[in-house]
Amino acid sequence: MVYFWPMIIGYDAKRIFHNNTGLGNYGRDVIRILHQYTPISEFILYNTKPSKIERVSILENILIRYPNSWFWKKFSSLWRIGAVTRQIIKDQVDIYHGLTGEIPTGLKKHNIKTVVTIHDLIFFSHPHYYSFFDRIIYSKKFRHAAVNSDVIIAISEQTKRDIIKYLKVDEDKITVVYQGCNDAFKQEYSPIEKEAVQNKYNLPEAFILNVGTLQERKNALSIVQAVHGTPYPLVLIGGEKEYAKKIHAYVEKHGLEEQVYFLKNIQITELAIIYQLATIFCYPSICEGFGIPIIEALFSKTPVITSFGNCFPEAAGPNSVYVDPMDVDMIRRKFQLLFADDELRKTIAEKGYAFVQKFTDPKVADNVFQVYSSLIKSNRKEIIEHPALGKNKISALLITYNEIHNIDGVLNNIAFADEVIVVDSYSTDGTVERIRQYPNVKLIQRPFKNYTDQKAFTLDQANNEWVLFLDADERVTEDLKMEILTITQSKDRSDAAYYFRRTFMFQDRVLRFSGWQWDKNYRLFKKDKVRFTQDRLVHETLEVNGTSGILKNKLIHYSYKDYEDYKGKMIKYGQLKAQEELQKGYSPNIYHFVLKPTYRFVNHFILKLGFLDGKKGLIISYLNALSAYWRYKELKRLQNDLKD
Repeated sequence: MVYFWPMIIGYDAKRIFHNNTGLGNYGRDVIRILHQYTPISEFILYNTKPSKIERVSILENILIRYPNSWFWKKFSSLWRIGAVTRQIIKDQVDIYHGLTGEIPTGLKKHNIKTVVTIHDLIFFSHPHYYSFFDRIIYSKKFRHAAVNSDVIIAISEQTKRDIIKYLKVDEDKITVVYQGCNDAFKQEYSPIEKEAVQNKYNLPEAFILNVGTLQERKNALSIVQAVHGTPYPLVLIGGEKEYAKKIHAYVEKHGLEEQVYFLKNIQITELAIIYQLATIFCYPSICEGFGIPIIEALFSKTPVITSFGNCFPEAAGPNSVYVDPMDVDMIRRKFQLLFADDELRKTIAEKGYAFVQKFTDPKVADNVFQVYSSLIKSNRKEIIEHPALGKNKISALLITYNEIHNIDGVLNNIAFADEVIVVDSYSTDGTVERIRQYPNVKLIQRPFKNYTDQKAFTLDQANNEWVLFLDADERVTEDLKMEILTITQSKDRSDAAYYFRRTFMFQDRVLRFSGWQWDKNYRLFKKDKVRFTQDRLVHETLEVNGTSGILKNKLIHYSYKDYEDYKGKMIKYGQLKAQEELQKGYSPNIYHFVLKPTYRFVNHFILKLGFLDGKKGLIISYLNALSAYWRYKELKRLQNDLKD
């Protein structure tokens, strides 16, 4: 179980906004997947100047910081490596992540945790590809980052080995987190879309593809030489460095203008389609940090030919085809082999696609998030007893029915309480048997009437002054636990009850809007200061005799396991609300059956910004509208039963 903490993460964002390829893509993907798959509360992107091209979608919890004086705006490169530290401190970030091998000076002495991603050390391992001055500058920046960061993320095992070798860093400080790639490469495009792209760029029916900047270490000339004398067309996609002149000269000399296609500045969706149109993807690079184009090809179900050694087997897996990048004849033979055997290409593509699932967005996001979590956890201090703290005890309470998929997680999560009581409504899925395996948990079985009745009964069973009342699908984060313990042990706290804000998870993804961004509920309170009102059967209300507070840290709510699970929950809530309204004498009409569900949908999807949650928001908004409809459908049925 990975615990989630509210986090403010700062990022070096220069290349996110101003680099259209490699390092820019990495930064944009990190922000995208962490925003989508983790509950980081705030992303702060430190950018040297506004970008002329919109490359990042700025959502509610993504902020951009620029140099804030004319001097630093003019000398933004210096701001980025030093003066930005003052802004980072002011923003109270928990962790600063240097996405491209650099971190600013001064963070360590202010106890700001730092992570740096190092993509490669090619300027050390293959220095002839870099100028003397570039090597000096890179060496100084990377050595500073390696020494002063708390964790180094290496994007491959090869990069990790190089970091240990060239930067003399302890192995324990380095975590390998593989990269993913843009979602565009994971989509299946229609024949019509493929035909449109093929016609737009006048592409042949079958061809070899290479994607990457045309520079010496990427070695595209070997591919051009390998197709010379064969009927196989070659498509080269990428910006051009000085090295590209050699390729153009070779093409011209040997009359390959009709066989070799040069493309650049291809929009991402069209690039993904070209990957899927390609017969073979060839990437005979000399050295890389990882090789994202290989991942893109594997997700596109295109068989890959790449180089022996270095990081390439990590990216391409055991079933791709490997060559000596400088052996043109070997590369040509592999082309001939794959073009001649459709079944072999299909097998390689299928096995490559299976292998590349280790680089999916959720897995990459989880790996990066675990790095952040471990740093924040290491920075948290255990509560130390002092004169202001007492020894008050906590009762943790649950009601359950068929919670086998949640019960272990929640019982382990609240084990810090002095007493744990579970009131179960005769579960049939093994929940009861699992609870009995916890000797310190008190189990009571009792028939379920409604939520208010069951929770009121459960509250009566508590033996301690403070009560933590959770649902089985809720989890207390480590920071929230510390906050709970601080409050309950303090002699100076006067509030009788505390609201918890919640982070909602929809199928293990954060639900940021749809109305839940303002959600808060009582979860911690003094037993003798509260009672559950008896007029509500669902969404029970707690009456508090005294003042209330709101905790800083959020509770994690895994409310939406899947569509059918949440649909069943919404229908059940609607049925219980119908029983409430039956007692009040309501009589449903067309307003309740049509207008109220419609308003409920519009309220959640438009007014409460559900559309910003995309498909998740649409589903949640629809099911909330469905709950309203079922409420009045059930109320009508109950009224008809009374008439009969």
